[in-house]
Amino acid sequence: MIKTKRTGLKVGLFGGSFNPAHDGHLHVAKTALKSLGLNEVWWLVSPQNPLKPEQPSYASRAETVAALPLSRRMKISRLEVDNGTQYTIDMVRTAQRLYPNTRFVFLMGADNFAQFPNWKNWRDIAAAMPIAIIARPSKTGEPHFRARLGQAARTYSGARIPEAQSHILPALQPPAWTYVTAPLSRLSSSAIRASQR
Repeated sequence: MIKTKRTGLKVGLFGGSFNPAHDGHLHVAKTALKSLGLNEVWWLVSPQNPLKPEQPSYASRAETVAALPLSRRMKISRLEVDNGTQYTIDMVRTAQRLYPNTRFVFLMGADNFAQFPNWKNWRDIAAAMPIAIIARPSKTGEPHFRARLGQAARTYSGARIPEAQSHILPALQPPAWTYVTAPLSRLSSSAIRASQR
C-alpha cells in the first residue's frame, strides 16, 4: 500500500495488464502527469484481466513496469492484488476508501475507452472519478477516432472537458472526462509479445 498523508494529492490511476509494460505505457503516464497537472501516477498491474486470456504472473508483469525508467512521481501500487479486486469498479472504490483525501483521475489509452462499455459497471466507474483518455494509435497507426465517437463518448458527451482545460480535471466532480492528443507512441504489448515468439 502506498502511504501518503498529503491532503488534496492529485493522482492518476493507471491500470492494465502490462504484458509487458513498454514505452507506449510510459508515454501515457508521462502525458497524464504533464497535461493533467498530477502529483503522481500509480501503476496498477491487474492480477488478471477478465477480458483477456490467462496471463503471466502478477510478479513478472510488475517487473516489466519496474524495468521502465519511471520518474520519482510514478509508483507501482499493489492496491489491486493486496485487496483482491478483480474489476476496475472495485479497485476504484477501494482506492477512494483507502485514500479519502486524494483526488483521483482514472487514466486509460484511447484503445481501452473504445471498449469501455464492455467493462463491468462502466457507468459506475464514470460516476466515481474523472477519466482522462490519452491518445493511442490504432492497428492502422491512426488515432483511435472510434474512442471519441463510441458509446461511452456519446453517453457522456456533455461531461467532456476541452483538452486545453485538462489541467482542471482532477478538481471536477464526475462524470467528467477529457481526451488528450499528445504525440502518439506506436508500441503495443501484443506487438512486443509477437516479436518475442
